[in-house]
Amino acid sequence: MAIDPHRDRAQMLKVESIQQAWQQWLNKLPPGRRGDADVQEIRWMIEELRVSFFAQQLGTPYPISDKRVLQAMEQIVA
Repeated sequence: MAIDPHRDRAQMLKVESIQQAWQQWLNKLPPGRRGDADVQEIRWMIEELRVSFFAQQLGTPYPISDKRVLQAMEQIVA
């Protein structure tokens, strides 16, 4: 696999952006809701996104993208 620092940087910025969005979203939830399984699943989705970007050879248990993470957050709020 070729090393591409520009692509890696862009992907890291995506992960950081998603993490910031998740933290802001999490802070808006009622404290009692933050430990719920569906809320914690989003945190794991972010980790799977990181794997899909930086350790593709490991694979992920389901298709993942930054858009899927954001959609999952929207579904919980709705």
